[in-house]
Amino acid sequence: MKLFGSALALFGILALAAPALAHSDLVNQTPMANSTVEAGPIRINLSFDEAPLNLPYGQGNLIAIADAKTGEQLGPACAKIEASSLSTIANISIPGEYKILWRIASEDGHVNQGDFTINVVNNSNYSTEKQGNQCFDEFGNELDINDQELLSKKREPNSGLLEGFFWGLGFILAGSAMGAFFVKRKQKN
Repeated sequence: MKLFGSALALFGILALAAPALAHSDLVNQTPMANSTVEAGPIRINLSFDEAPLNLPYGQGNLIAIADAKTGEQLGPACAKIEASSLSTIANISIPGEYKILWRIASEDGHVNQGDFTINVVNNSNYSTEKQGNQCFDEFGNELDINDQELLSKKREPNSGLLEGFFWGLGFILAGSAMGAFFVKRKQKN
């Protein structure tokens, strides 16, 4: 019985501490992960289990969209806060796979982030000059992607392989030069 009482007390402590450990978990999203959507202005709405920390627009609570293959973020990251949801509209005209990235700061100051992919088709021949988020502050000024820390960065294809090749070549040449130096030195003796 004593063991049962201790377990019950521990459960009670953990149950009371659970709200303090919450970190704004994603509970609903539009569009759904892995869904196919039509090109155009795509409304992205993410609902969380608690309201985000009230931070300046374009800082902290963000949604961005990126090319899933290259990682290149398309436009700045931004989100409007509506109760416990973040939303934005991204213009996409080029068919393909895109990654929606999000970051939220919860009321307790903890930051949670994640991503999911969607597929875009363009059966309507929609076109736009600016792909991605179109973010404007409360004064109508467009946010500049260059003034933000990106949620996704463009990956250079095979840059690691090429860099590794040159490092390996450098070691081979340096080793060959040292080997030749020691062979000549030994031949002189």
